[in-house]
Amino acid sequence: MFKNLNPGALGHSLPFDQTCDLARKYSFSGVDLDLGFLSNIAKAQSLQAARDWLAATGLQPGSFGLSVAWREGDSDTAYASSLPRFIEEAKLAAELGCTRCTTWVMPRSDTLPFQRHFDLLVRRLTPVAGILKAFGIWLGLEFVGPRTLRAGHRYDFVHTMDGMRAVGAAIGTGNIGLLLDCFHWYTAHGTASDIEILPVEEVVYVHVNDGIAGRTADEQIDNQRDMVGATGVVDISGFFGALRKIGYAGPVTVEPFSAAVRRMSPEQAIAATSAALDRAMN
Repeated sequence: MFKNLNPGALGHSLPFDQTCDLARKYSFSGVDLDLGFLSNIAKAQSLQAARDWLAATGLQPGSFGLSVAWREGDSDTAYASSLPRFIEEAKLAAELGCTRCTTWVMPRSDTLPFQRHFDLLVRRLTPVAGILKAFGIWLGLEFVGPRTLRAGHRYDFVHTMDGMRAVGAAIGTGNIGLLLDCFHWYTAHGTASDIEILPVEEVVYVHVNDGIAGRTADEQIDNQRDMVGATGVVDISGFFGALRKIGYAGPVTVEPFSAAVRRMSPEQAIAATSAALDRAMN
């Protein structure tokens, strides 16, 4: 597995060229792609120029985000109109050597009972997965574990590893896996053995962070976390050990949702993230 950088996951926004410079400076091996930046190079010069630019960074592509308007609040018109642009994004990502696309799935609804929500998810993501499969790209779906995020809402939805695997099976395109976040794994009461039984191809992408000390798994709040390894609430050693056991070789990105990290300068945040990730992985 390799250290991957996404400044947005740290609460910072940077131009892509600066992101790549800092990724190299602080020993990251990969970076999530800014397809808009790379598309501008391809349009102004050529696709080969965009490839050469990315290759010159020495960084591996991590993933790109799913831009399709597929969620329950999106109309069918918005969904349909977002697909042509997404096809172009997927094509460019594949031409740049990126094989992963990711998104998250909210674990509740106030309007859709479970089965209707499930049917909508499958109906809208099946064509998306088909587009990605045509370009050799996997779709990583993130289950969101905290019980507190579901409390007070009318309907529960998928919030566990097995539940998200069932979504992938229902879509049935063969290129659906998990965006596996250790915080959501912990708050969903997952274990290392749950990861160890996964086919390695089903782990598309990984997020790491830590929980807030003094809270149980059921008390953790989704947007209140800490730097990976900071509190020891999440068993990061067991998490990485299980990933190594199945042979996961993909990107590992820190997503701490930490006010302290957001208060740092972008470079300070990236430096601190690199050091924390080194400690956690080793």
